[in-house]
Amino acid sequence: MGFDNTGQQYDKDGIFTPWWTNNSVENFIEKQGCFETQYSQYEIFGYNVNGNLTLGENIADNGGLETSYRAYRDIVSTTTSPLLPNVNYTQDQLYFIAFGQVWCSLLTESYIQSSTKLDPHSPGPFRVIGAVQNSAEFANAFKCKAGAPMNPSNKCTLW
Repeated sequence: MGFDNTGQQYDKDGIFTPWWTNNSVENFIEKQGCFETQYSQYEIFGYNVNGNLTLGENIADNGGLETSYRAYRDIVSTTTSPLLPNVNYTQDQLYFIAFGQVWCSLLTESYIQSSTKLDPHSPGPFRVIGAVQNSAEFANAFKCKAGAPMNPSNKCTLW
């Protein structure tokens, strides 16, 4: 369990117990609303993502990207990795490209129609877009202008 909208309700031993202060819970609820609004705006084949249904997984995707990027930076700060030949991307850009490739898939309209009602995961493209739009590190790596679609001024964060 992680610190998403359900995992935060479990203690270190996995026991369902309220262990956060009321102030922490209130702040968490306020901040998670940003994710719900953000993801609810994504639309594909005329169907919007249900930001409430997908909230926990969206928070997990964002936290996972941020945490794994920090771990990646810890490793590359201690080594020198050669760039790939004939590939004009930095190491950081390749990190985010690899993240995006994980969710690369072909989606059909019938799948989207069903998944936007039942699946607690956002469709793959939005798992990527949502997380990288909230990543200042992504915007820096690709030099996205402030306010551009991939670098919105309003970024959803929890921590």
